Amino acid sequence: MKFIQSISLKQIASIALVGVIFIAAVWLSQWLSNSSETVALVERFGYLGLVGIGMIAGLNFIIPIPAATFSALYSAAGLATTGIIVALAVGTLIADMIGFWVGTKLRLLLSDSYPTITKYAKQVAAGSSWYIFIFVLLYAAFVPFPNEAILIPLAISGIKFRYLILPLIIGNILHQTILIVGVDTLGQALF
Repeated sequence: MKFIQSISLKQIASIALVGVIFIAAVWLSQWLSNSSETVALVERFGYLGLVGIGMIAGLNFIIPIPAATFSALYSAAGLATTGIIVALAVGTLIADMIGFWVGTKLRLLLSDSYPTITKYAKQVAAGSSWYIFIFVLLYAAFVPFPNEAILIPLAISGIKFRYLILPLIIGNILHQTILIVGVDTLGQALF
């Protein structure tokens, strides 16, 4: 009961917004994977549509659907491979920023309710920044799971996002390149 009384209106609003983002990401991801309108979206909005698709795919950690799996459709819409890679990497980076923001809101909630967890998370974050840089870079580049799986805990630990931007940019570009060039090559080999 004490926990419920200690929650402020700002924290309730943050929790509600996190819930809305979560539900919207799941719904939009389902729409994206089952909709023929995806191609029309890319044809209509071009690279900006790809940024939106990259955001949706990057935020969905329940049913992760890589946006690069539709790269043959993007190429059919007349978009260049380099532009596709950059647009999806930018969309994924925006999704990473949103995921990190969710983690900072959870940190505020946890710091009041569970100070032991917050203290432990800060001790973990106090480690070498190079280890975190390399870990985030390798995770973003090679792990086929949304980056929020590591960004939310890193935000809870108190790491500043500015230390994560460079490894996320490099990792997202590498990840999209591997997926898109691989899918395009496979598509050209089969058809």
